[in-house]
Amino acid sequence: MLILNNSYSNIYAGKTKNRNFYNATLTNNTSNTADNYTLSFYNSSRNSVPVDFKYNTKISFGEFFDPNRTIPHIDYEEYKAMTESTKKRFRKKYNEFMKAVDEEELVDLKYKYMPLKENRDMENFIKISKIYTKYKDNPIICLGRSPKWFLNTALWMKDGINDYKFVAFSKFWYRPDSHGYKRMDSMAPTPKEETAYRNYLKRIKADPKTIVDNMEKTGKKTIITDYICSGKGACSFLDVLSRYADDLGILEKFAKSIQIVGIGSMDYMEELNPFAEYISIPRVPMPDKLRPYKNEIKQEYYDIDYRVFEEMLLNQNTNECRSTYYPHETWTIYRPDQFKTGLIKDLKKVKEMAKKLKTKKDSMSSFTPAMYDFRNLLNFHILDELDKRDLLKETHRSKM
Repeated sequence: MLILNNSYSNIYAGKTKNRNFYNATLTNNTSNTADNYTLSFYNSSRNSVPVDFKYNTKISFGEFFDPNRTIPHIDYEEYKAMTESTKKRFRKKYNEFMKAVDEEELVDLKYKYMPLKENRDMENFIKISKIYTKYKDNPIICLGRSPKWFLNTALWMKDGINDYKFVAFSKFWYRPDSHGYKRMDSMAPTPKEETAYRNYLKRIKADPKTIVDNMEKTGKKTIITDYICSGKGACSFLDVLSRYADDLGILEKFAKSIQIVGIGSMDYMEELNPFAEYISIPRVPMPDKLRPYKNEIKQEYYDIDYRVFEEMLLNQNTNECRSTYYPHETWTIYRPDQFKTGLIKDLKKVKEMAKKLKTKKDSMSSFTPAMYDFRNLLNFHILDELDKRDLLKETHRSKM
């Protein structure tokens, strides 16, 4: 299923249940396109509100509060503004969410439970999130949606990272052959698509020149992190970057300015290959232009507990909550950096994508109210568990 966001025009055709709002005051300023709400929902005193946090603040995350939703946007600031009684209400909502949700609004019906409920799972999730704190002084590129929950958690942690850059990227055109991995030119981006993606990378400052300039200025390599299994996706991404760097005449400098941090599950790989005698530690294969420099590019891999891997990566309800589907066929169609969520809100663009990808229109869905609620409740749950463990930052600004 292709999950695309239409914040102001709900494409989703499924049924929506009547939902009970908490004793909240939610104020829409216009009938259909409101993006302001009153934060008296939190029922908190002024003393508990973080510095510079403003009530009636405009949502700056590309998010529209659909009247069918029950959970408002929750990030660090909203959590810190909550009283203990409000937190108790949200804990109950988290525990009971799957009992009340309209299942037709979920992506994955195999997982009808909220992630990280067990203390053991939360501890293992935090353990992986903490590995990113090793790189707090490095620029970090989050490749695709898979590492985002872990990186967001590292953002909220004491002594955690200060920032990271999300880069939308989907599909791959490197495939294994008898000699390693081969570029399938028929599957690769067209010159026009590659030009559009280079412009996107330059706009968000994830382009080779920015990476090399930072290395020369600070001596810090840029961390590229992704979920790694075969490594075909990351290899294809590096193919785009290395071709770009080569055209700029900085290929060798670029190779010496990056480091790869992979996360994944060896147990899952064994499950995929039950008859294999040996499962090697996942690594990103190098694309053609970077093969001469493969020894210059350090790779690290961190294994995720299987239960956490299943809940946070295999579970498509979790996986899609911070996603954008951005294969090269769409690179000339829309710009994911226009919205904080990286999701499309323009109905015309959605239709254009469906046609371009030869996808049936009825197989496409908007980012449903349930998915927004799921995402924000999981945000709350992670923030709350960090707070209980005295791991939450004293100050942090998510709304820049």
